[in-house]
Amino acid sequence: MKNKNISSSKRSDSDKKEITKDITRTTTALSASETVNRFGSANAEFIKGYTGTDKETGQIFSKGLEKIFTHKINDNPEKAAANIKQQAGFSAEVATTSRDNAEAIINRSEIRTSRSDDLPQYGKNHNIVDRVQILDGNIIEGTQTQMKFVGDRNELFKNIAEDNQKGNSKFARYRGTKIELPSEQIPGAADYCTNKAKALREQAEAVAAKGGPPDVVERLRNNAENYDQLATNIKDSGLTTEQAIFYRQHPKIATALDIARTSHRAGVEGATYGAAIGGSISLLQNIFALAQNEKNLSEATTDLTIDISKAGLVGYGTASIGSAIKSGMQQSGNTALRTLSKTNAPALVVNICLSLGSSVKRYIAGDITESQFLTEVGEKGAGMLSSGMMAALGQLAIPIPFVGAAIGGMIGYTLSSLFYQSALDSARAVETSRAMLARTRAIQVAARDRMAQEQASLDAFIRQEIPQLLQETQEFFSLIQDTSNSTDQLAAGINRYASLLGKKLQFENLQDFDDFMINSTELLKL
Repeated sequence: MKNKNISSSKRSDSDKKEITKDITRTTTALSASETVNRFGSANAEFIKGYTGTDKETGQIFSKGLEKIFTHKINDNPEKAAANIKQQAGFSAEVATTSRDNAEAIINRSEIRTSRSDDLPQYGKNHNIVDRVQILDGNIIEGTQTQMKFVGDRNELFKNIAEDNQKGNSKFARYRGTKIELPSEQIPGAADYCTNKAKALREQAEAVAAKGGPPDVVERLRNNAENYDQLATNIKDSGLTTEQAIFYRQHPKIATALDIARTSHRAGVEGATYGAAIGGSISLLQNIFALAQNEKNLSEATTDLTIDISKAGLVGYGTASIGSAIKSGMQQSGNTALRTLSKTNAPALVVNICLSLGSSVKRYIAGDITESQFLTEVGEKGAGMLSSGMMAALGQLAIPIPFVGAAIGGMIGYTLSSLFYQSALDSARAVETSRAMLARTRAIQVAARDRMAQEQASLDAFIRQEIPQLLQETQEFFSLIQDTSNSTDQLAAGINRYASLLGKKLQFENLQDFDDFMINSTELLKL
């Protein structure tokens, strides 16, 4: 494995590039945080519709798709088909309510849609109203709707608009209420009602012209007015009959498809923001590189194009995957996960995978050591945590959907990286100082031991040699002072004392000196 140690004063170019890339990726990811939060909350509506429970508020709805799926179906094939269609109407109510609320959240609207079964003022199985819109806890007047998924649309219109000869109508109670129909029944529905109104008026005029009964004329005219009113009250439910049946028969798959479609929309929006943020950062970097003559125009243009594409992909992945994850966390039974869903954590999931994957790849390839890998992961983690916090503050300071979060995230990561490196450098300096202190102490202890040994040796030498040296010295001085000693005796005493001091004299007696002076050719050493 290559040994690329990071010094305390200077980081390698590859490490700097890696952190720079991560700052860009994190900034791009956080630019989509508002999108993730918005579309994630929208996706949560589909989960609520499926389970029939809002985990955030604790509200339990009258019916969810999961519960409707368990409703019994008649064993008779013909009756079973009728049961499925009837129950598909219930599923349609739940599914369209989830869709309407999801769309309102995506469009930043405060209006919410509710089934009448879930509102105390209507109670269960209200005979006129199926769904209403609510703003600030109050029902919006004129938004009450009745959903009708029937096979014969025209027969339904007749039962609502036309009184019989006795003045009765099967569904007269629906007059003045908006009627939601399957999407495939909407084309031509209003024209049909308008044409029926016109035909009834003509019929009324004909009866009146012949002097027919006034009550018949009045009934025909009233029926015409009912058709005119019905023409303005027809509303598309947003679901076809086939789709409603699919929600009844396959609620899990239908819910997953709703989440997938909404997540894709989030991804498209996130890709737009990501490309804008990533492209802006890359543009500035490449302009600087051009000014420093590090790139030519062709290289800068190519790199800019690649960076924009990568940023767009990061933005798409962040928004699409993040919104799906947020919805699950937001409707989780775990309180900690619900709390975490309100942070920027869902928006950073993809970036965390990319960042850690990049570090792992560099470690496996041998570009960094184990300690460098852990350091890099720590720095990235601290950077992303700081980015998330600063992104939230940036969004408050600059309330533009993605700009505030992006700027706050970039500042947060950059400052965190600087502080993290300063902390690491300080820690390394402390560790180095500790190591030097330990080494100095070890040398000091060894020196003290050596000095003690030398002191002991000196003490032993002094105890053994000094008394003998004093005695020999005294004897030597006595020899010198005694004038009765011969020259040879004096020379022998001097030689003995010199030997005691570790020296050997050139002459031991007078005869040696005479021989030297007469016969030797050596120099006299004094």
